[in-house]
Amino acid sequence: HKSLQIYSLLMELHLKNNHLSKTELCTCLKITAPTLTQLIEHINSFDPHILKVTRHEVILELPYKSSTITNLNHTLLATSPKFQLLDTYFKHSYLTREEAAQQLNISLTSINKLVGECNTLLKEFKLELKQNMVRGLGIQYFYFYYNFYWNNPHIGNGLDNIVLSDHGFKDFASTKLNCDLNIIQVQQISLWLSLLSAKHELLQKYFVHEERPENFYAIRETPLFQILLTYFKQNWTYLNVSIIEYYSYLTFIFLNIHNVIYYPITEINSLFVGSECQQLLEQVTTILTNSYSFNDNFISLRSSLYFTINKLLLLDGYYYAYDVLVLKNSARKTQPFEEKVIQEILQIPVSLGFKLPAYKLTAIRDNLRMMIYPYKNLKRQALQIGVISQLPIATRYAYITGMQNILNKDHNVVVSDFVAHNHY
Repeated sequence: HKSLQIYSLLMELHLKNNHLSKTELCTCLKITAPTLTQLIEHINSFDPHILKVTRHEVILELPYKSSTITNLNHTLLATSPKFQLLDTYFKHSYLTREEAAQQLNISLTSINKLVGECNTLLKEFKLELKQNMVRGLGIQYFYFYYNFYWNNPHIGNGLDNIVLSDHGFKDFASTKLNCDLNIIQVQQISLWLSLLSAKHELLQKYFVHEERPENFYAIRETPLFQILLTYFKQNWTYLNVSIIEYYSYLTFIFLNIHNVIYYPITEINSLFVGSECQQLLEQVTTILTNSYSFNDNFISLRSSLYFTINKLLLLDGYYYAYDVLVLKNSARKTQPFEEKVIQEILQIPVSLGFKLPAYKLTAIRDNLRMMIYPYKNLKRQALQIGVISQLPIATRYAYITGMQNILNKDHNVVVSDFVAHNHY
């Protein structure tokens, strides 16, 4: 709880231009003044240059080393009992509760309570800590643990006995898909494939025997699945045919929820019978292009929509790339126009037909806010303002430009000289 308070304190300062009054901080974090003092002292014991405290304000010092903040957050995370338990159960796969208690150096009573707390988190992902391991579908297991380590790279790089490697995928993608992966994409596929490799024994004994999902046989017919079959046959020669198919299925899903292979290539090679992603994507695209003038900016937004829609349709549970404070800050900045567009998207018949659980509807809203916000000044319904001024022409246009820059901060506004036949 204290770790979360410290993280929230730093993030709240970061989101509020790096300074807040002590009173505002206490209100935001729902803590007392003495607790705030304790949190500040704890942070400054880690690095005395992070925070500056005046009589009335707390200031996040600039310029500050982002690596210091990152390391502090990772240090706080590493001390979280829930993180430690989930990390332990990945590294060891099978552990009795007695063994887990010994690993974490806590009592059996504490372990039992901790397992209950972790299961509350895992439930959304259709996973459960029971019978000495994390149980559920293989795709859910690796989806959860990929994000678990990817979002905490400092910890992920410390995975015991796991050497992160792309297992030849970068060269294979360049040759077979004509796609050159950038450094982040290589890191993404390296973590994914290294997790699969590390859990090969668990896959053989447990996951590979599970009943195939409904979409498995349709996905098996796609060009991307066939390409992945070739990749695993060539680069993972120790796998037998049935396991190769399963690895290909897992990686097909992974590549359709993360922008590792560039979006157009992924979509073209992943169309399968029964997929509702394309239908939904086209209808969302129509609503957005009717609402905004994207010009050449739409491909990146469409890419984000494609991977997000697939994540919501193909998997249970949702991993946010942002924490709740960032999401709340984004919601505060969203204008009624954006909320109207989002509501229109949620009312698409295809969307309503999915009968999505509440957490996924919330995830859709949050993601659409984050995606649409950068385009707020491209709304088709612009506010037109005509300026009648006695300023000389030399300064009038500078005045008009300054006015437009101020008003465009949160609205789509066009400011120009007044013309009688125009509509304002």
